[in-house]
Amino acid sequence: MRETLASKRMIQVLIVDDEPLFRLGLAAVLAEDERLEFIVSEAGDGEVGLARIAAEEPPVVLLDLNMPRLDGHAVLRQVKERWPQIRVIVLTASDSVEDRWRAEQVGVDAFVEKRHAHAQLSALIASL
Repeated sequence: MRETLASKRMIQVLIVDDEPLFRLGLAAVLAEDERLEFIVSEAGDGEVGLARIAAEEPPVVLLDLNMPRLDGHAVLRQVKERWPQIRVIVLTASDSVEDRWRAEQVGVDAFVEKRHAHAQLSALIASL
């Protein structure tokens, strides 16, 4: 039996990624979750992402590392300094050990490869 929207737990999520199709697909996958209702907002680069975080203070940010203007490492560092309560999940196509290490040093909450994001994100967000 499918839960009604009224009984779903609501979670606000900001997707910060420079790939519009990835953001769209990820938002669609989150919308299909039967346990949680995601309120999704988006940003196409790190500067816009920081502005949205300052305005909305979403509890969860899904963050790409490789973006123009302001990369994900810089965004992650600022988020953890200014809003330590915000959970940040890094989404990246890179399997770089250095990228993972740098993100962990700043306090990333989770690190997910983009190719696995659709399968893992709903459960991961629910566990935070």
